[in-house]
Amino acid sequence: MARPRSSKVHQVKARLLARIADGLHRPGDRFMSNRAIARQFVVSYQTADRLVRELCAEGKLVRRSRSGTYVPGKRRTRIGAQLIFHPRAKRMGSFGARLLAELIVRLDQQHVAWTITWAEDRRPVRLLRDYFPVIWESSQDLSVCVKQKHPALLLNQPSPAGLAAVHLESISVDDFGGGVSAAQLLAQLCEIDPALLAAPRAHRGRNSNDPAHRFAVLSGPADDPRSQERVRGFLSILPATVVPAQSWFFEGAIAEAPQVVKAGADGIFCCNDRLAQAVRDWCHHHKISPPPLVGFDDAPIAEQISLTTIAIPWREMTAAAADVIQQWLDDAPITASRRIFAPRPVVRWRWVVR
Repeated sequence: MARPRSSKVHQVKARLLARIADGLHRPGDRFMSNRAIARQFVVSYQTADRLVRELCAEGKLVRRSRSGTYVPGKRRTRIGAQLIFHPRAKRMGSFGARLLAELIVRLDQQHVAWTITWAEDRRPVRLLRDYFPVIWESSQDLSVCVKQKHPALLLNQPSPAGLAAVHLESISVDDFGGGVSAAQLLAQLCEIDPALLAAPRAHRGRNSNDPAHRFAVLSGPADDPRSQERVRGFLSILPATVVPAQSWFFEGAIAEAPQVVKAGADGIFCCNDRLAQAVRDWCHHHKISPPPLVGFDDAPIAEQISLTTIAIPWREMTAAAADVIQQWLDDAPITASRRIFAPRPVVRWRWVVR
């Protein structure tokens, strides 16, 4: 008469079943070896072998001769990247257009296949079965990936916290740090110590006495998280009047230019270069010498108008994105990562005539 199975062996089998079901091992993945099971769960090799044979008989695992034990199913292979971009990236000179163009160059250099799918405003796009999704500015498609636990790469956006982070890679910019850098540049230009602005009035130096220094921030749309972080970083260093633009583009800022120029006599931080262009053009149109401007992005327009700006490290970001895509095409990692790149200042004061 066979000896009854101990409670410990029942527990070990239950834990092996949980490993198969919990998503740690995907279809086609190699499972634990008999020796690994015996060592981790402190059972004999014979017991581990018997449990694996039972799981194979029940269809939970598959044994391959001279290869090992695997989770049933065909391992999913991907043949390229599905670039899901908001239609704003169609606009020449925009952030999205440059990001898309730089990424495509990187993917072509690494011989990675890609296809572009333009995001829709009210409904998610169809995710292509054999492609790894790369998402820029499409919240509905991000929601689908979170709900379906579908691996994806988010560009210029941190991945959501919690369980979704296991499946979502993200590559983004330190927007808060960029706002800090912009404030520090303007403080240096005005030869003031930002620390003195937070001190009691009696302790401030002559150059830092209110209201001698007036700064303004022309932000992007008030509900945009990137703009909020850039503004928050700036205000952590310098006090300023904040004026939100209606959009990230030139026409979304031109109406706000008079208020911004009036409030920012000593310097203006614009949360992207197109907003700075609007302020500069308004000043020139009204024959007003523009105050020192600092933009953000280092878009092509920044060089054209000799704008000091906080530059996004485009090459580093797109190189990292291409590497992440390649890793998922080769052999998807179990846990995704978050990569945050620090922007760098590009100073062009010497070309600015006030």
